Amino acid sequence: MASEASALEELHSELTCPVCLELFREPVILECGHHFCRHCITRCWRAKPDERPTCPQCRKTCTPTLRPNSLLRNVVDSHEEKLKLFCEDDQVAICLVCGMSRDHRTHSVIPINEAFENYREKLSSALQRVALQTEEASCCQTQTNQKMMEIKEQAGELEEQISCEFRQMREFLEREEEETKGRLRRVKEERLRLLDETLTHTALQISALEITAQQLQDKLREEDNPAQLRGIKNFISSIETLFQRPPEVSTDLQPGAFVGPLQYRVWRKMGSALKPGTGPEPAPSLLPRPLTLDPDTAYPRLTVSPCRRSVRVGEIQPNLPDNPERFTRYNIVLGSQGFCSGTHYWEVEVGEKTAWGLGVARESVNRKEEISLCPEDGFWTLVLRNGDEYEACTSTENLLALPRKPLRIGVYLDYRRGRVAFYDAGDMSHLFTFSDTFHERLYPYFNPWPIINARNAEPLTIITPQP
Repeated sequence: MASEASALEELHSELTCPVCLELFREPVILECGHHFCRHCITRCWRAKPDERPTCPQCRKTCTPTLRPNSLLRNVVDSHEEKLKLFCEDDQVAICLVCGMSRDHRTHSVIPINEAFENYREKLSSALQRVALQTEEASCCQTQTNQKMMEIKEQAGELEEQISCEFRQMREFLEREEEETKGRLRRVKEERLRLLDETLTHTALQISALEITAQQLQDKLREEDNPAQLRGIKNFISSIETLFQRPPEVSTDLQPGAFVGPLQYRVWRKMGSALKPGTGPEPAPSLLPRPLTLDPDTAYPRLTVSPCRRSVRVGEIQPNLPDNPERFTRYNIVLGSQGFCSGTHYWEVEVGEKTAWGLGVARESVNRKEEISLCPEDGFWTLVLRNGDEYEACTSTENLLALPRKPLRIGVYLDYRRGRVAFYDAGDMSHLFTFSDTFHERLYPYFNPWPIINARNAEPLTIITPQP
């Protein structure tokens, strides 16, 4: 076996060009008997154009005439054609001679047919994996296209809603502007009419006074004659016309009736009159809704104020009925008003509380057992914990980084569009929005959270609007 390997190695050496150390390509023979690739020997001689051609192996001078070695070429071609082995290390097909050479002697070499079988299986497995990945990529592509469409559709709906609500505000402001200008115009026209009458009346009196003055001048120009004095007193009394001053017309248009705190007055009027909702469904006032709390839903430790707009944590109240509406595991109370259509907005004073929860809850939520404050259980809520940890309660942790601590929280419900949004009511900056689909009545949700280490005793208070 060793002698066979040695023979194969020697054969491989005989078939290798001493210049490029590769199997011969177009082998030629020199006069000295050494063989080279035609390209290799030509390149060697071209590198030394000033010297006579020599053999790179024995250094003997030779003529530049190159004679092809057809026999050696046939051996090489035959050697390359019979690739019966596969080198797994170099990942190339080789012949039997190459398989025994020093280049592949220490490598993992297997029969070419076995390599075909092995790699056919691997290629099949790889093809299956690629097919699965292609399917996954196609699914991802479809989902991405769907998301793009959803974003475009949602943005289009939002743009339409924004345009509609701003159009309503512009129309309201334009009506208010025209109404205010109209009142000013009517006052102006009435004052100008009175002044015009004053001018007419004054002109008539001036004409009468000018006639009287002419009569008096004529009388004075008459010569002194005792007869002139006859009835002079009655004459003077008859022609003496005193100017009757017309009623005074003020130039003060009372600017306070038209301008003054104009923007504030219009804002107050807008707040009590403008309807931000669109479509046939009922729409609330722009001002926060005057909500009240439902004591029948309150956890026994919660105390609802007599006006039903404030709730705080206290001692357990005895003798409370365990009615179906009441929460018995958590510090929760719901609003008295439920919503199954329209858009609604309310504000809650949270002050310096270190923990609280606000939002909306389905009418059918479980009120007696352990629950999570997530949409899956019928709650869409925003909570504060430990004084500075704000979280939108979803199935996964969703902490919010707020730039400041809100003292008042605004809650906005758009039932038809399935949105519950939260705002810092101090500057109306957006905090978080839930997007879902609602199928039953929703109630405002309030959770003043327990008192911990003598902290968080402050109440949650619904802000009463001032129209």
